Amino acid sequence: MRNATYETDWEAFTPAVSWFNLFYGLFGIVSNALAVSLMLNSKFLKFAFVIYIINILIADIGSGISLAIYWNFIYYLAKGKIGYCQMFCYVVHLTYSVTNLSLILFALERFLILNFPFKFSSFLRKSVAILMILSWLVSLIIEIPEYYKYEEIIIDKETHCRLVSLDGIMTSLISVIEIVWEWIMPSVVLTLLNCGILFALFKRKSNPKSHSSNESGIVKALVISCFLQVISPTPRAIMSLLIRHGHLEIPTDSYAVITSSFLLTSHSLNSYLFIMSWSNLKKRYQKLFCTFGNNISQN
Repeated sequence: MRNATYETDWEAFTPAVSWFNLFYGLFGIVSNALAVSLMLNSKFLKFAFVIYIINILIADIGSGISLAIYWNFIYYLAKGKIGYCQMFCYVVHLTYSVTNLSLILFALERFLILNFPFKFSSFLRKSVAILMILSWLVSLIIEIPEYYKYEEIIIDKETHCRLVSLDGIMTSLISVIEIVWEWIMPSVVLTLLNCGILFALFKRKSNPKSHSSNESGIVKALVISCFLQVISPTPRAIMSLLIRHGHLEIPTDSYAVITSSFLLTSHSLNSYLFIMSWSNLKKRYQKLFCTFGNNISQN
């Protein structure tokens, strides 16, 4: 909230961070949407892992809309003329949870394929759609407490969000969701799976025919994406702990803007990572921009 209660330096650089987040987030939304449109082709959909990537990018689009357009523009830069902060807070956590689960399932699929190619490949190809639907259903349920984390108040005819003073049980539940479910669990699982994937790739390095260059590129992009997903929530988790234990005092809007800049990193770069790692998709991507550039020059 922007009021006299907080006389700190947080607000001095928050507007600049917010504008950066807005353009950074819009870039991510456009690039993710473009990547999804390119992948919705029978040529690419025959690969089961494409469903994982599409699900990740769709969740990233939702995160970009919530983090960039809502928290950084509608809420902060447009001075809270539109409310719904509870819903958008819920959407941020929902899409982040879906991205975590999708990356975990994708990494697990690659780990099993690389280490046990004949044992699990058929099952994983047939169950990918069901697993992606489950990632949304599980996240929808688990993240419900996040909806009640904030409340809307009116200050000088402006709508603002602030943390609700909840009872001990609800506060503990939200802490478990944010620290364990959204941070510790995915960090540990993704790190272990990444180590297993990298070890499997190292073992197969002596046999180039054992996997295609496209498959190898996708796996490398997955490892980088998982790494970004592990480190991006760390600053938010640390700040949240400090705030809840009274060691840090920061306006709610500044907290939302600053932490969203870290969360937008993985959401905005995932599409670029996967497009650039897949030669056929990269060619379509480049061809699209060349065609667009030629049309502009002719006009």
